Amino acid sequence: MKEIIDIINKYKTFALFCHIGPDADALGSVNALRLALKKMNKKAYAYCDGKIPHNIAFLKIPLEEKPTKIAKVDVCIMLDCNSLDRLGKYGEYFDKAKIKVNIDHHQKMDYQFDYAYTDSTSPSTADLVYEVIKNLDVTINSDIALNLYAGLSSDTGCFQHPSTNQISHKHAYELINYNFDLQEANYNMFKYKQKNYLYFYKSALRNTKSYLNEKVYVTFFNNKSYKRFEKICDNSASFQFLDGVEGNEIRVKVIEKTKGFFTISFRSNKYANVCDVAKNFDGGGHIRAAGGKANGSYKEVLNRILTACKEELDKYTDKK
Repeated sequence: MKEIIDIINKYKTFALFCHIGPDADALGSVNALRLALKKMNKKAYAYCDGKIPHNIAFLKIPLEEKPTKIAKVDVCIMLDCNSLDRLGKYGEYFDKAKIKVNIDHHQKMDYQFDYAYTDSTSPSTADLVYEVIKNLDVTINSDIALNLYAGLSSDTGCFQHPSTNQISHKHAYELINYNFDLQEANYNMFKYKQKNYLYFYKSALRNTKSYLNEKVYVTFFNNKSYKRFEKICDNSASFQFLDGVEGNEIRVKVIEKTKGFFTISFRSNKYANVCDVAKNFDGGGHIRAAGGKANGSYKEVLNRILTACKEELDKYTDKK
């Protein structure tokens, strides 16, 4: 962290990046750091290859569209991910950066950064960004605090996920003292739903099937359905309606983004390591939440998913 703080203090211009299919931790971390850099009279531009989910639109994050500024900045910082392909269309630009920095809490990948502040035991990237900002010559205000709170509360599932620890609550306590509208933030992130969600849930339940003695639930959206519910499908929180169903351990969301190309999200309830499952699909993430991708027919992809899930579940014979 000290090296990254030195880099931030030394240079004047920055480009900040987060992963495709962004969530509150990714976007909140980017925007909090952008606001902090702005308060230091530095220039910082935020990039994300993806649309801002409606439940965090209240953060009002200004994303850059054209990549022309990236080559001109001193430092590029990747937040909440650690591989070029997770940056989507901006990956090639980050790869050409003069100085490459990473701040992340996912398990390490192979990409070589110039500087990295990573901790896979941290509940969120926002927790790490908060520690960085506290060590900068910046007075934290309510806007910075709100973005950090959005990130850490979201990635802990409103402080319910197994990754939640004392630090999560300590940081939340500190950030709440900056007097942003806590009720409004929690309502937007964890309760507010557009009316179209009613039709989405109906379609999702109709396209959800159980496998492996109901240990695995798979929800599938073909390309036609994805186009109808695109914004909802791209919101990782929208599939939480299956969380905690009795007897279930792994939930899988499969979306046909284009013909023959699928994105896959994995979630587990108590013990399965879905990060290991996702590695079979050029992916990764956390023990309880991970993602990947695959090409082929849905039947082929489904068979691969079930094989990988069975291999993981078979490690826990005492849970059967």
